[in-house]
Amino acid sequence: FLAGEAEQNPPSPAGPWFKPEMRLCRSAALTRSISARRLPLFLTTKLRAPWCCSSLPDRLTVSYSRSSGPGGQNVNKVNTKAEVRFHLASADWIPEAVREKMASMHRNKINRAGELIVNSEESRYQMRNLAICLEKIRVMVTEATEKPKVVSKETAQQLIARVEKMNRERLRQKKIHSNIKQSRKADFD
Repeated sequence: FLAGEAEQNPPSPAGPWFKPEMRLCRSAALTRSISARRLPLFLTTKLRAPWCCSSLPDRLTVSYSRSSGPGGQNVNKVNTKAEVRFHLASADWIPEAVREKMASMHRNKINRAGELIVNSEESRYQMRNLAICLEKIRVMVTEATEKPKVVSKETAQQLIARVEKMNRERLRQKKIHSNIKQSRKADFD
């Protein structure tokens, strides 16, 4: 737990997970708003970055629904699939350039309303699936933040020369194989 919360709320047997308040939702899935004070410590520290603010969890919408993942008969009774969504264009905790790159990299995960949707049903536990979703968001932001490697001209020329040499060798081997096949043919003239 976060410092100060440990004395007030003893850890549960399931682990230091948060218990957010319920919010009304049109769908049958449970929708919850995450509060920063109830997030486990490892989740809040992983999400911290120079561009990240402490009110990040307030900007995410979490919903739970039935999972098709592992869990046996339990999957028919418990909402374990976690879905985290946030509006990408108005996410001011991400720099503008990173948001644009994320929009292009993950355009198949953005709905018509402009929300980036991340879901997980890998685990049979609701909170683990939520942690996996938050980790996926962190990885998406980190990948979009990384700058592409700059290849020097010498390295590019070496790569081009290697590819050309491999192509020449492949064509030479193909020609040899073709000649072997041609020599096996019988002449019926």
